[in-house]
Amino acid sequence: MLRLWSLVERAFEALLILLVTVMTTVCLAQVVWRYFFNDPLIWSEEMARYLFVWIGYLGAWVAWRRRQHIALDAVLLLRSAGLRRVLARLVELLVLVFCLYTAWGNVTLMGISGSQLSAVLQLPMKWVYLAHTVMAALVSIDILLGWLGRSTTNDTLASGPTPPTLAS
Repeated sequence: MLRLWSLVERAFEALLILLVTVMTTVCLAQVVWRYFFNDPLIWSEEMARYLFVWIGYLGAWVAWRRRQHIALDAVLLLRSAGLRRVLARLVELLVLVFCLYTAWGNVTLMGISGSQLSAVLQLPMKWVYLAHTVMAALVSIDILLGWLGRSTTNDTLASGPTPPTLAS
């Protein structure tokens, strides 16, 4: 199971790199076509926007996975390792509840707007909205696997560094 999760993580990180590359290429193509050929690409802005949505959500999951969200750093400043562990689990519980709640609401939104198409690309908007549900599922799975005994590669939230003292 853990080997499968490791493959999923690598696949989504590769997807994230691909999305950034495609978005950058699309934006560069827009600049070239607009300024060198005086013929703007009408679809590029919309595609870049939707790619950016996916990049943002997948990036949020990567930040969670690596425990690099700025709000999580506050837990690391606690002096007591025991309190740090308890608060780390509380943070994970709150994040899990938030992810599950918003994913459920997002699935409902996707059902309601299932036939809505984007203005230029005519892309079903549910594919854009799906980004949040994917991120919420990835974060939730990561938390649950962590609770089942898997030690994360960078679980600094629970074991964080010793906070600096005033004397140092």
